[in-house]
Amino acid sequence: MSGIDARRGEAARWFAKAGEDRRSAELLLADDPPLLHPAAFHCQQAGEKLIKGLLVAAGQTIPKSHDLWRLAALAVPLYPQLAADIEAVSDFTPWGTGTRYPDLEADLGIVPQDIRDALDRLKRFHGNAMTVVD
Repeated sequence: MSGIDARRGEAARWFAKAGEDRRSAELLLADDPPLLHPAAFHCQQAGEKLIKGLLVAAGQTIPKSHDLWRLAALAVPLYPQLAADIEAVSDFTPWGTGTRYPDLEADLGIVPQDIRDALDRLKRFHGNAMTVVD
């Protein structure tokens, strides 16, 4: 297996994990009442894994960071055709920590439509990323 094929395979594993996070967010949103903060956390995680999958596919070292803006700054130059998708999920960065700690969550103001919008962005990004890497 070539290095490129191995990187594509590893990227596919990152993308699959992103899909699991997105599906988790969908289920949490569908709960009654919706579990918005856990859903938002999984949206952030899905975005992170999609960007990291792109970095893996490009042969880059993945930084140990949950900051989607930082990861986006690394990925956009490598995938300018995905810039809009990458930047669209970068706004989820505060959801990575703010949804997990009670002293931070009051400032987020997450409503169900925020999660629906995030899921739409993630679905589009996921499909486009898979097309570009394949």
